[in-house]
Amino acid sequence: MTLQDSIRSPRLSSRTKVQALFGVDVITAEALPELVDEQLYADERAHVSNAVPKRRAEFGTARVCARRALAQLGLPPVSLVPYEDRAPRWPDNTVGSISHTKNYCAVAVALASSVRSLGLDVEEDRALDFGVVKAVCTPSERRSLTLNQDPSHDAVLYFGAKEAFYKCQYPLTRTFLDFQDVELDLDIARGTFRVRVIKPLPARPEWFDRLTGRFIRRDGLVLCGLELH
Repeated sequence: MTLQDSIRSPRLSSRTKVQALFGVDVITAEALPELVDEQLYADERAHVSNAVPKRRAEFGTARVCARRALAQLGLPPVSLVPYEDRAPRWPDNTVGSISHTKNYCAVAVALASSVRSLGLDVEEDRALDFGVVKAVCTPSERRSLTLNQDPSHDAVLYFGAKEAFYKCQYPLTRTFLDFQDVELDLDIARGTFRVRVIKPLPARPEWFDRLTGRFIRRDGLVLCGLELH
């Protein structure tokens, strides 16, 4: 089966790996990243014309998956060239999030009337070097990790969850946040996390302190997602 067949096949539209991260208002799609230049709009092809094949495959597959998911919301296909800051561009009155790794691409979308924002991140389920752990996790989070059986392996959960939160908050705030600006309460047994923004900000949305998300480990991947209502 080719990527074109798999993306368009209704047999693969029932439930994705990441659907468990979200509620019923969110539509998800997934595929193996492959070159799909022939399925892209001219401006999308131009956007990645100078990119290496891996980048073109991830970009193109994400756009085709996004259009498939948006179609389930009743929307016609449109070009999805990102903004200048590389944030994904979505049709009016919709929200969404995109993530991809070496062998997997996933998209989540919803109507803005049902969901204010979405965050999705996918990572390979791997151990992180100590330098990366120190950059990603706050001192409090590193202390929590030492209580786990495999702290270097579990650190990737913090990485993915913080990336998902960033993708959720950025379209609403246009605020750049570093890993150390955010602290998580992570419940590994339940597969949930709660987010706290610890960086002092002049304007602080009230939902900064009430966002919770979910994560799952499956097929060698860490999948993290949250939605803001």
